[in-house]
Amino acid sequence: MDNKGLQPDLPIVHTTDPSRRQSRARQDSSVDLWATIDRSRLEQDVHIIPIQELFNRFHTDPRTGLSASSIPDARAQYGDNKLTPPKPPSYFWLLFKQAFMGFNCILWFAGVLAFLAYKPFGEPDPSVTDLALGVVLFLVIICNSVLNAYQEIKSIKIVAAFSKLLPTLATVRRDGREQQVVTDEIVPGDIILIRMGDKLPADCRFLSCDGLKVIFLLHGLF
Repeated sequence: MDNKGLQPDLPIVHTTDPSRRQSRARQDSSVDLWATIDRSRLEQDVHIIPIQELFNRFHTDPRTGLSASSIPDARAQYGDNKLTPPKPPSYFWLLFKQAFMGFNCILWFAGVLAFLAYKPFGEPDPSVTDLALGVVLFLVIICNSVLNAYQEIKSIKIVAAFSKLLPTLATVRRDGREQQVVTDEIVPGDIILIRMGDKLPADCRFLSCDGLKVIFLLHGLF
C-alpha cells in the first residue's frame, strides 16, 4: 500500500502547465486524496506526483537507494539535514520589549501622571504621596519586566534543549546496503528505514509500510 505523506522541505518544483499535471493519472494509488485540491496553487508536488517520477527526479531507487558517489553532490546542493537555529535574542531587547507592552504601558502613563502631580502641578505645596506613588509604579514596571523577560529566556532555553532529543543516527539504504548515517548527512532521495520505536529524522514521504498503526516497519523517502 502506498501512503502519500507530506514533505515540505524537498525542492520546490514549478510546473508551466498545471492543467496537464491535474489530468495526469495516478498509477500508484487507488484513491486520489488530492482530487478536490487545486494543485496549480501548490508550491511543491513531491507528495502528489507518481512515485516513479519521484524516484527519477532524485535519481534514487527503492531497492538500492542512492549511490555513495552522489551523496557529496547532493549535500553540496541541499546542505545539511538540520534546522537553522534562530539568532539568540538580545537580553536587553527582551527587557525593553517587556517594559513597554501590555499593562505596563498603562503603568508608565500612571507613573508619569503621579510625578506631574508632584511637580509642577502640585506646587507650591507638592504632596510626597504623589512622588511615592510614581516611584512605586516605576518599580512595579521594572520588576514585572524583569520577571517576564526571565520567563521568556527560560522558554527559549527549553525549546533549544528539545533539539538534543532528536535522533542522531538513521538507517538508510545506499548502494543496496543498509547503513547508519548521521541524520545531518541525510539528503533528498535517501531511502530511510524506520522501525518500531524509531523517530523520523526528516520530513518523509512514505513509500510502503507494514502495519502502519503499530509501526512495525516503515520505508521513507526523504
